[in-house]
Amino acid sequence: MKFLSFIIAAFTLFYFPLFSQTKSNTHFMGSSNLFMPSTEDVGEKNLVFRFNHRFGNAKAGFEDFYGLDQGANTQLALDYGLTDKWMVGIARTSQQKTWELRSKYRLISQDAFPFTVSLFGVVGQETSDQSYTYAYFNRPWTGVSAVDTKLNRDLNTYELTDHDKKSMLGSVLISRKFTDSISLQVSPMIVHRNFTPANTNNERTGVDVGGRFKISTRIDLSFNAIFTSKRDFVGDSYATESQKTSVNGVTQLSSDQINSGLANGTVTPSEILIRNVLLDEPVKHKFVPFGIGLDIETGGHVFQVFVSNNRTLAQTQLLRGADYDFMKKEFCLGFNIMRQFSLASSEKEAW
Repeated sequence: MKFLSFIIAAFTLFYFPLFSQTKSNTHFMGSSNLFMPSTEDVGEKNLVFRFNHRFGNAKAGFEDFYGLDQGANTQLALDYGLTDKWMVGIARTSQQKTWELRSKYRLISQDAFPFTVSLFGVVGQETSDQSYTYAYFNRPWTGVSAVDTKLNRDLNTYELTDHDKKSMLGSVLISRKFTDSISLQVSPMIVHRNFTPANTNNERTGVDVGGRFKISTRIDLSFNAIFTSKRDFVGDSYATESQKTSVNGVTQLSSDQINSGLANGTVTPSEILIRNVLLDEPVKHKFVPFGIGLDIETGGHVFQVFVSNNRTLAQTQLLRGADYDFMKKEFCLGFNIMRQFSLASSEKEAW
């Protein structure tokens, strides 16, 4: 699975296209949807600049200025069309100070096939300082509480290396324009992360589902959702989170507590059943990313304004899950701005 994501990413980053070039019908307003890229091409010798913004939780409303007071996750990106079918790009995201190299290559167009199909690959590198806390040591080393606390913390803390913070994404973008007003895209994807917390796989698969409905010549209603079998858990340690329950303040018993309690008679089988089975709550995971908004084209610019439960912008991080729960009225405001420039000798019309 690790090599599959690497192969797709490497193929689209470095493979020089050998197929004949055909121009596809326009399925989407720009070469990017809310979360993932669309099958639309940048165009040969065209340069697209993107400025993407996700604000904080807007649940508090006007008191917190709908999340604007909390700061934002931002991304700057450049994509360049080497041919009409092949583009390469680079992006920098403020969250985890992440750099991404990416590429997209169109395999086939709807005018020759029922669907437009493109390959998309990304290699990401997080550069912020990160650490992970294990639960290996928790003992009195010196008998001095402050010293022992620091020793246990240091011994249980692992500082991630640059290799640990590298990840790759490979995706197949499949879209179809059903009518002049309706287009849909399905994008199965796989992500490999070199380092993951305990109880989290290095590989994860998912699918992005998006679409647009044309309202007018220059305005589309668009949406995106990303589905995966299991997203990242909420919290720093799965082992710690798995021992929590909010039912009447009762916590689960650890395996050590069960073994020692049964041995010395302080824990009964019925208490284990009540705490660890009847009152057990599953570890909480992040939410299904979803966004809906408007795409507005102004001649050379595409503006996307939307509401979402997801602040993530780096595409290698999308399958980790969304931050907010719509069921609790949590959401964030966001926008994407795309501007296309032609670097060809003769001017080409932008979007």
